[in-house]
Amino acid sequence: MRSTSPFRFIALIFLIPLMLQAQGDKALLRELAEDNKKSVEALALYPSDIRLAILEAAQYPEVLIKMNDARQKTAGAFRALIEDEPRPAQEMIYEVVRYPGLLSRIVENQDSPTAVREALQQIPEEQREAAYDLTRQYMPTLSKIDALDRTSRMAFEDLISPYPANAQNAFRRLVDLPEVLDILNEDLRFTILVGDVYRSDPAWVIQKTDSLNLAVARSHAEEQKAWKADIENDPQAQSELEAASKEYAAEFGYDTEDYPGDDLYADGIEYRPAYSVDYYYPWWFGYPWWYPYPCWRPYPWWYQWGFYHRHNHFVVMYIPSWHFMDWYFNHPHHHRRYNHLSAHFVDHYYGHRRSGTSISVRVGEWREQNRTVLSDEWLRDKTRLPERMKDYGRFEEERQAYNARHPKETLGRERFLEKNKRQYPELERSSVLAKAEVKRDREAQQKNPSDWAPRKEPAAPKTEPAQKPKTERPPRIQQSAPKDAPMRPDAQLVQPNTEREKTNSMDKAKDYHRQKWEETKRTETQRDRQPATTPQKQPPKAEKPKPDSRKKSGGNR
Repeated sequence: MRSTSPFRFIALIFLIPLMLQAQGDKALLRELAEDNKKSVEALALYPSDIRLAILEAAQYPEVLIKMNDARQKTAGAFRALIEDEPRPAQEMIYEVVRYPGLLSRIVENQDSPTAVREALQQIPEEQREAAYDLTRQYMPTLSKIDALDRTSRMAFEDLISPYPANAQNAFRRLVDLPEVLDILNEDLRFTILVGDVYRSDPAWVIQKTDSLNLAVARSHAEEQKAWKADIENDPQAQSELEAASKEYAAEFGYDTEDYPGDDLYADGIEYRPAYSVDYYYPWWFGYPWWYPYPCWRPYPWWYQWGFYHRHNHFVVMYIPSWHFMDWYFNHPHHHRRYNHLSAHFVDHYYGHRRSGTSISVRVGEWREQNRTVLSDEWLRDKTRLPERMKDYGRFEEERQAYNARHPKETLGRERFLEKNKRQYPELERSSVLAKAEVKRDREAQQKNPSDWAPRKEPAAPKTEPAQKPKTERPPRIQQSAPKDAPMRPDAQLVQPNTEREKTNSMDKAKDYHRQKWEETKRTETQRDRQPATTPQKQPPKAEKPKPDSRKKSGGNR
């Protein structure tokens, strides 16, 4: 994304002061927006009516929490009903429940095959026969699922009934958009603060989110255009992206039967990206439990890597998906095997690093994980970057192999590089620069603290009062009697206070809590500092001789 960064608009959204309290909230919200830029941009791209529903719902985070808790229970009950059935039957059940009202019509007309077939006209033609067979074999299960759906919806209506009409309508709109509810529940801190700012000045927030919508849509289009041009003009990167997509498909069970006509690798098949989905998996039942990542509606497999073949031409349609990017950067052998593709990902990040799309966010996370090893200078050299990425991939593979062989003595990146600096001279030089960059960034951050944080006043220098010279004669120190000297008859032993101290019960609780916290803290500190070795047996301690009971005790000890 970009000649126009959406986070310039985000900064505008959260910096305009209305009053002292609002100014602090908006500045804090700006920082949270940067931490959640993936969610911010995803929500900003929705149409205005959905954005309004999001803002309205954000004022009532307790409803979002309860809806999410209810979903976990109903989705578990739904899975229990179908998980013992064959996988094809489960897949078709998930398809049927995606279409609003279809399951109820099937159950209501179960005694009329004609009416059932008529109801199934709602789904794609190639799925109708399999869906009809499902209704004949699994009608008791479908009836139970329909009853569970009705129960879930009734409970939902009861949940939102105490709230204002606008809030009820917002939640009814969002329950049909489970992806949005998932995002709002993902970081409730951010959701709560958005709702609070919206409550204080709704017109201002609406105006700024409208501006953000236009900026994000424009910048996403520009970023996608740039990615398409970069890959389509680099045959080596194309080849590596295709090889990586095959590895991804093999790892996650790519099956052409999942999407008829969706075989990326079949010869002679013209690949058409006209696959469109209008309905989500219902919020109350969740997405298919075997999916390796959250996916609230089905996509063709090529959507994950973002390209297809048409008339023997490599055509890029989208930026690779979140899951594809996460999978790619979680395996260091990809950088060794597909080093040109890795270099393209990194280069794209530096061109669009403020973006909230999959490449920029995931590469940014990877860069932070390696911040003390990989410098910006090392990563920005386009000419040498492919070979450097291959070197880094080999370094990470060897580090992981070492840690697998030494599970009790695992090494982080810095420590492993320090032990193997001769094998990785480029990375060693990069590490020196990276540490200097980290120090520079930290100092810059300290000079420019957050707008919402109170300013710390510089400490005033303390001046000690000048000491006058001593002119008086020092007092005479009285010598104490030797230890063997007999005690004077009039001397009395001071008995310790044996009366139970009266303390306030609240003070006791505080003292107990503090002692337990300190005890835990000491234990954890000792555990961290002590090496993980088997303790040696200590020789038994010699018992001290017991005092003679005939001697007089000088009070309680």
